[in-house]
Amino acid sequence: MKTEAVDHIKFGVMNPEYVKALGVVKLTVPDTYNEDGYPIDGGLLDQRLGVIDPGLICKTCGARAKSCPGHFGRIELVRPAIHSEFGKVLYMILQSTCRNCNRLLLDDESLAKYRDSKPIDVESLVIEEGEGQEVKSAMLKRLKDIKKCERCGTVKKKLKFSLPTYFYVDDYKLKPNEIKDMVSKISNDDLKILGVDAENSRPEWLIIDILLVPPVNVRPSITLESGERSEDELTHKLVDIMRINQRLEQNLNAGAPQIIIDDLWELLQYHVTTYFNNETSNIPPARHRSGRALKTLTQRLKGKEGRFRYNLSGKRVNYSARTVISVDPNVDIDEVGVPFEVASKLTVPFYVTEWNIEHAKKMLASEGYPSVLNVISRDGKRKRLIDTNKEEVLKELVPGDIMERQLVDGDIVLFNRQPSLHRVSIMAHKVKVLPGRTFRINLCVAAPYNADFDGDEMNLHVPQTLEAKAEAKILMMSSDQVFSPREGNVIIGTEQDGITGAFAMTDENNYLTKE
Repeated sequence: MKTEAVDHIKFGVMNPEYVKALGVVKLTVPDTYNEDGYPIDGGLLDQRLGVIDPGLICKTCGARAKSCPGHFGRIELVRPAIHSEFGKVLYMILQSTCRNCNRLLLDDESLAKYRDSKPIDVESLVIEEGEGQEVKSAMLKRLKDIKKCERCGTVKKKLKFSLPTYFYVDDYKLKPNEIKDMVSKISNDDLKILGVDAENSRPEWLIIDILLVPPVNVRPSITLESGERSEDELTHKLVDIMRINQRLEQNLNAGAPQIIIDDLWELLQYHVTTYFNNETSNIPPARHRSGRALKTLTQRLKGKEGRFRYNLSGKRVNYSARTVISVDPNVDIDEVGVPFEVASKLTVPFYVTEWNIEHAKKMLASEGYPSVLNVISRDGKRKRLIDTNKEEVLKELVPGDIMERQLVDGDIVLFNRQPSLHRVSIMAHKVKVLPGRTFRINLCVAAPYNADFDGDEMNLHVPQTLEAKAEAKILMMSSDQVFSPREGNVIIGTEQDGITGAFAMTDENNYLTKE
């Protein structure tokens, strides 16, 4: 099989043609379910967007809820709206270009000065990251301060930008379609000089005509105890957008006064802005009836409770324990003292084979610690072991079954202190079951974890497969991590009071009583 390395990844803005193709269905009904409890065609839970209810089949891919990945829909806006997260980019582009000739305000000769007097060539004027940042900022400052276009002589009008999406020329407020017309006339070469990758991100694409609607499984509805359905916050927001979009269309068709059209258009822009980010500065957040601010797209992704930090960077896991650490010079550097309470609850799989079945039966029959807590049969069924079913499980035990036994001395576990800053923030240790309620480690092994004993807590994870156990034992044992992976200096060793204590205790004039 031929393999190739990834050369680079490019990020860009979605092309409207691609957006239109990606949205499998145009949504027109600002509602979800009909009276019979079925998704409305053209509504926000249309079956072409995927299904979440058991029994329904996706009308796009023909799959049921478990295997349908979900599909995007689209809302076609009757008037465009500016993407609120890119207001500053549009401002930079508008400020740097001429309203009349749609070229950069500086002529080729002036631009060449910003590239060490090299011959005038668009490619040579493109400012790369790093080495040309001062050049780029000097050029943008010059473009900002310029009073008239050096190419056609048109006097530059004062442009004012107010977050998130308001642009004013003198006192006239620019409409999104006017901004779109302006930026769509700028050439790719001029955009390249400004640092915009025009092939992947044309500035007019930042003004939205078609809004993508995420699949149903991104915003599932839940059924309350009363039997009523409760819709997701994103669905509520999309309903608002569709309703205002419809009202705007009706008013346009009816020839309503311009002031009404402008008010509805501004309201549409507000809903689109708060759909992307409900914490946008200078505008009030969209709220529930209860008064709580809605969590829209940006809020789902960013921060401690967002998708990245909460669900992807770290997750809650099974077969783990957490408690305070304390120091114990009597455990080895490759051991960790584990409280009995933890060892009796965490389990390790014991694979029953023809060779160890007699030993397995003895373990299963034993009453005290260590004992077997669960048995997983070959067909994957898990049985919790209790006094009443022990005899029955013992009789049915066959090679291929897996017994989950309590943690014992010598088991391999992973030990981790957060923040995990380098690879030795997580290492493998052997279990040493001890009384007490803290994890105990040797003082010498505290340095790689950057641990001290003033209330630090650490996490213990029990590998559940033979491969994971072997990997931990061969690659991760703390006794094999003596040298720092960063600088190669000794990172596991005694220091400070460990050395002075040993010195004082072994001084030749130091006589100690037996006690």
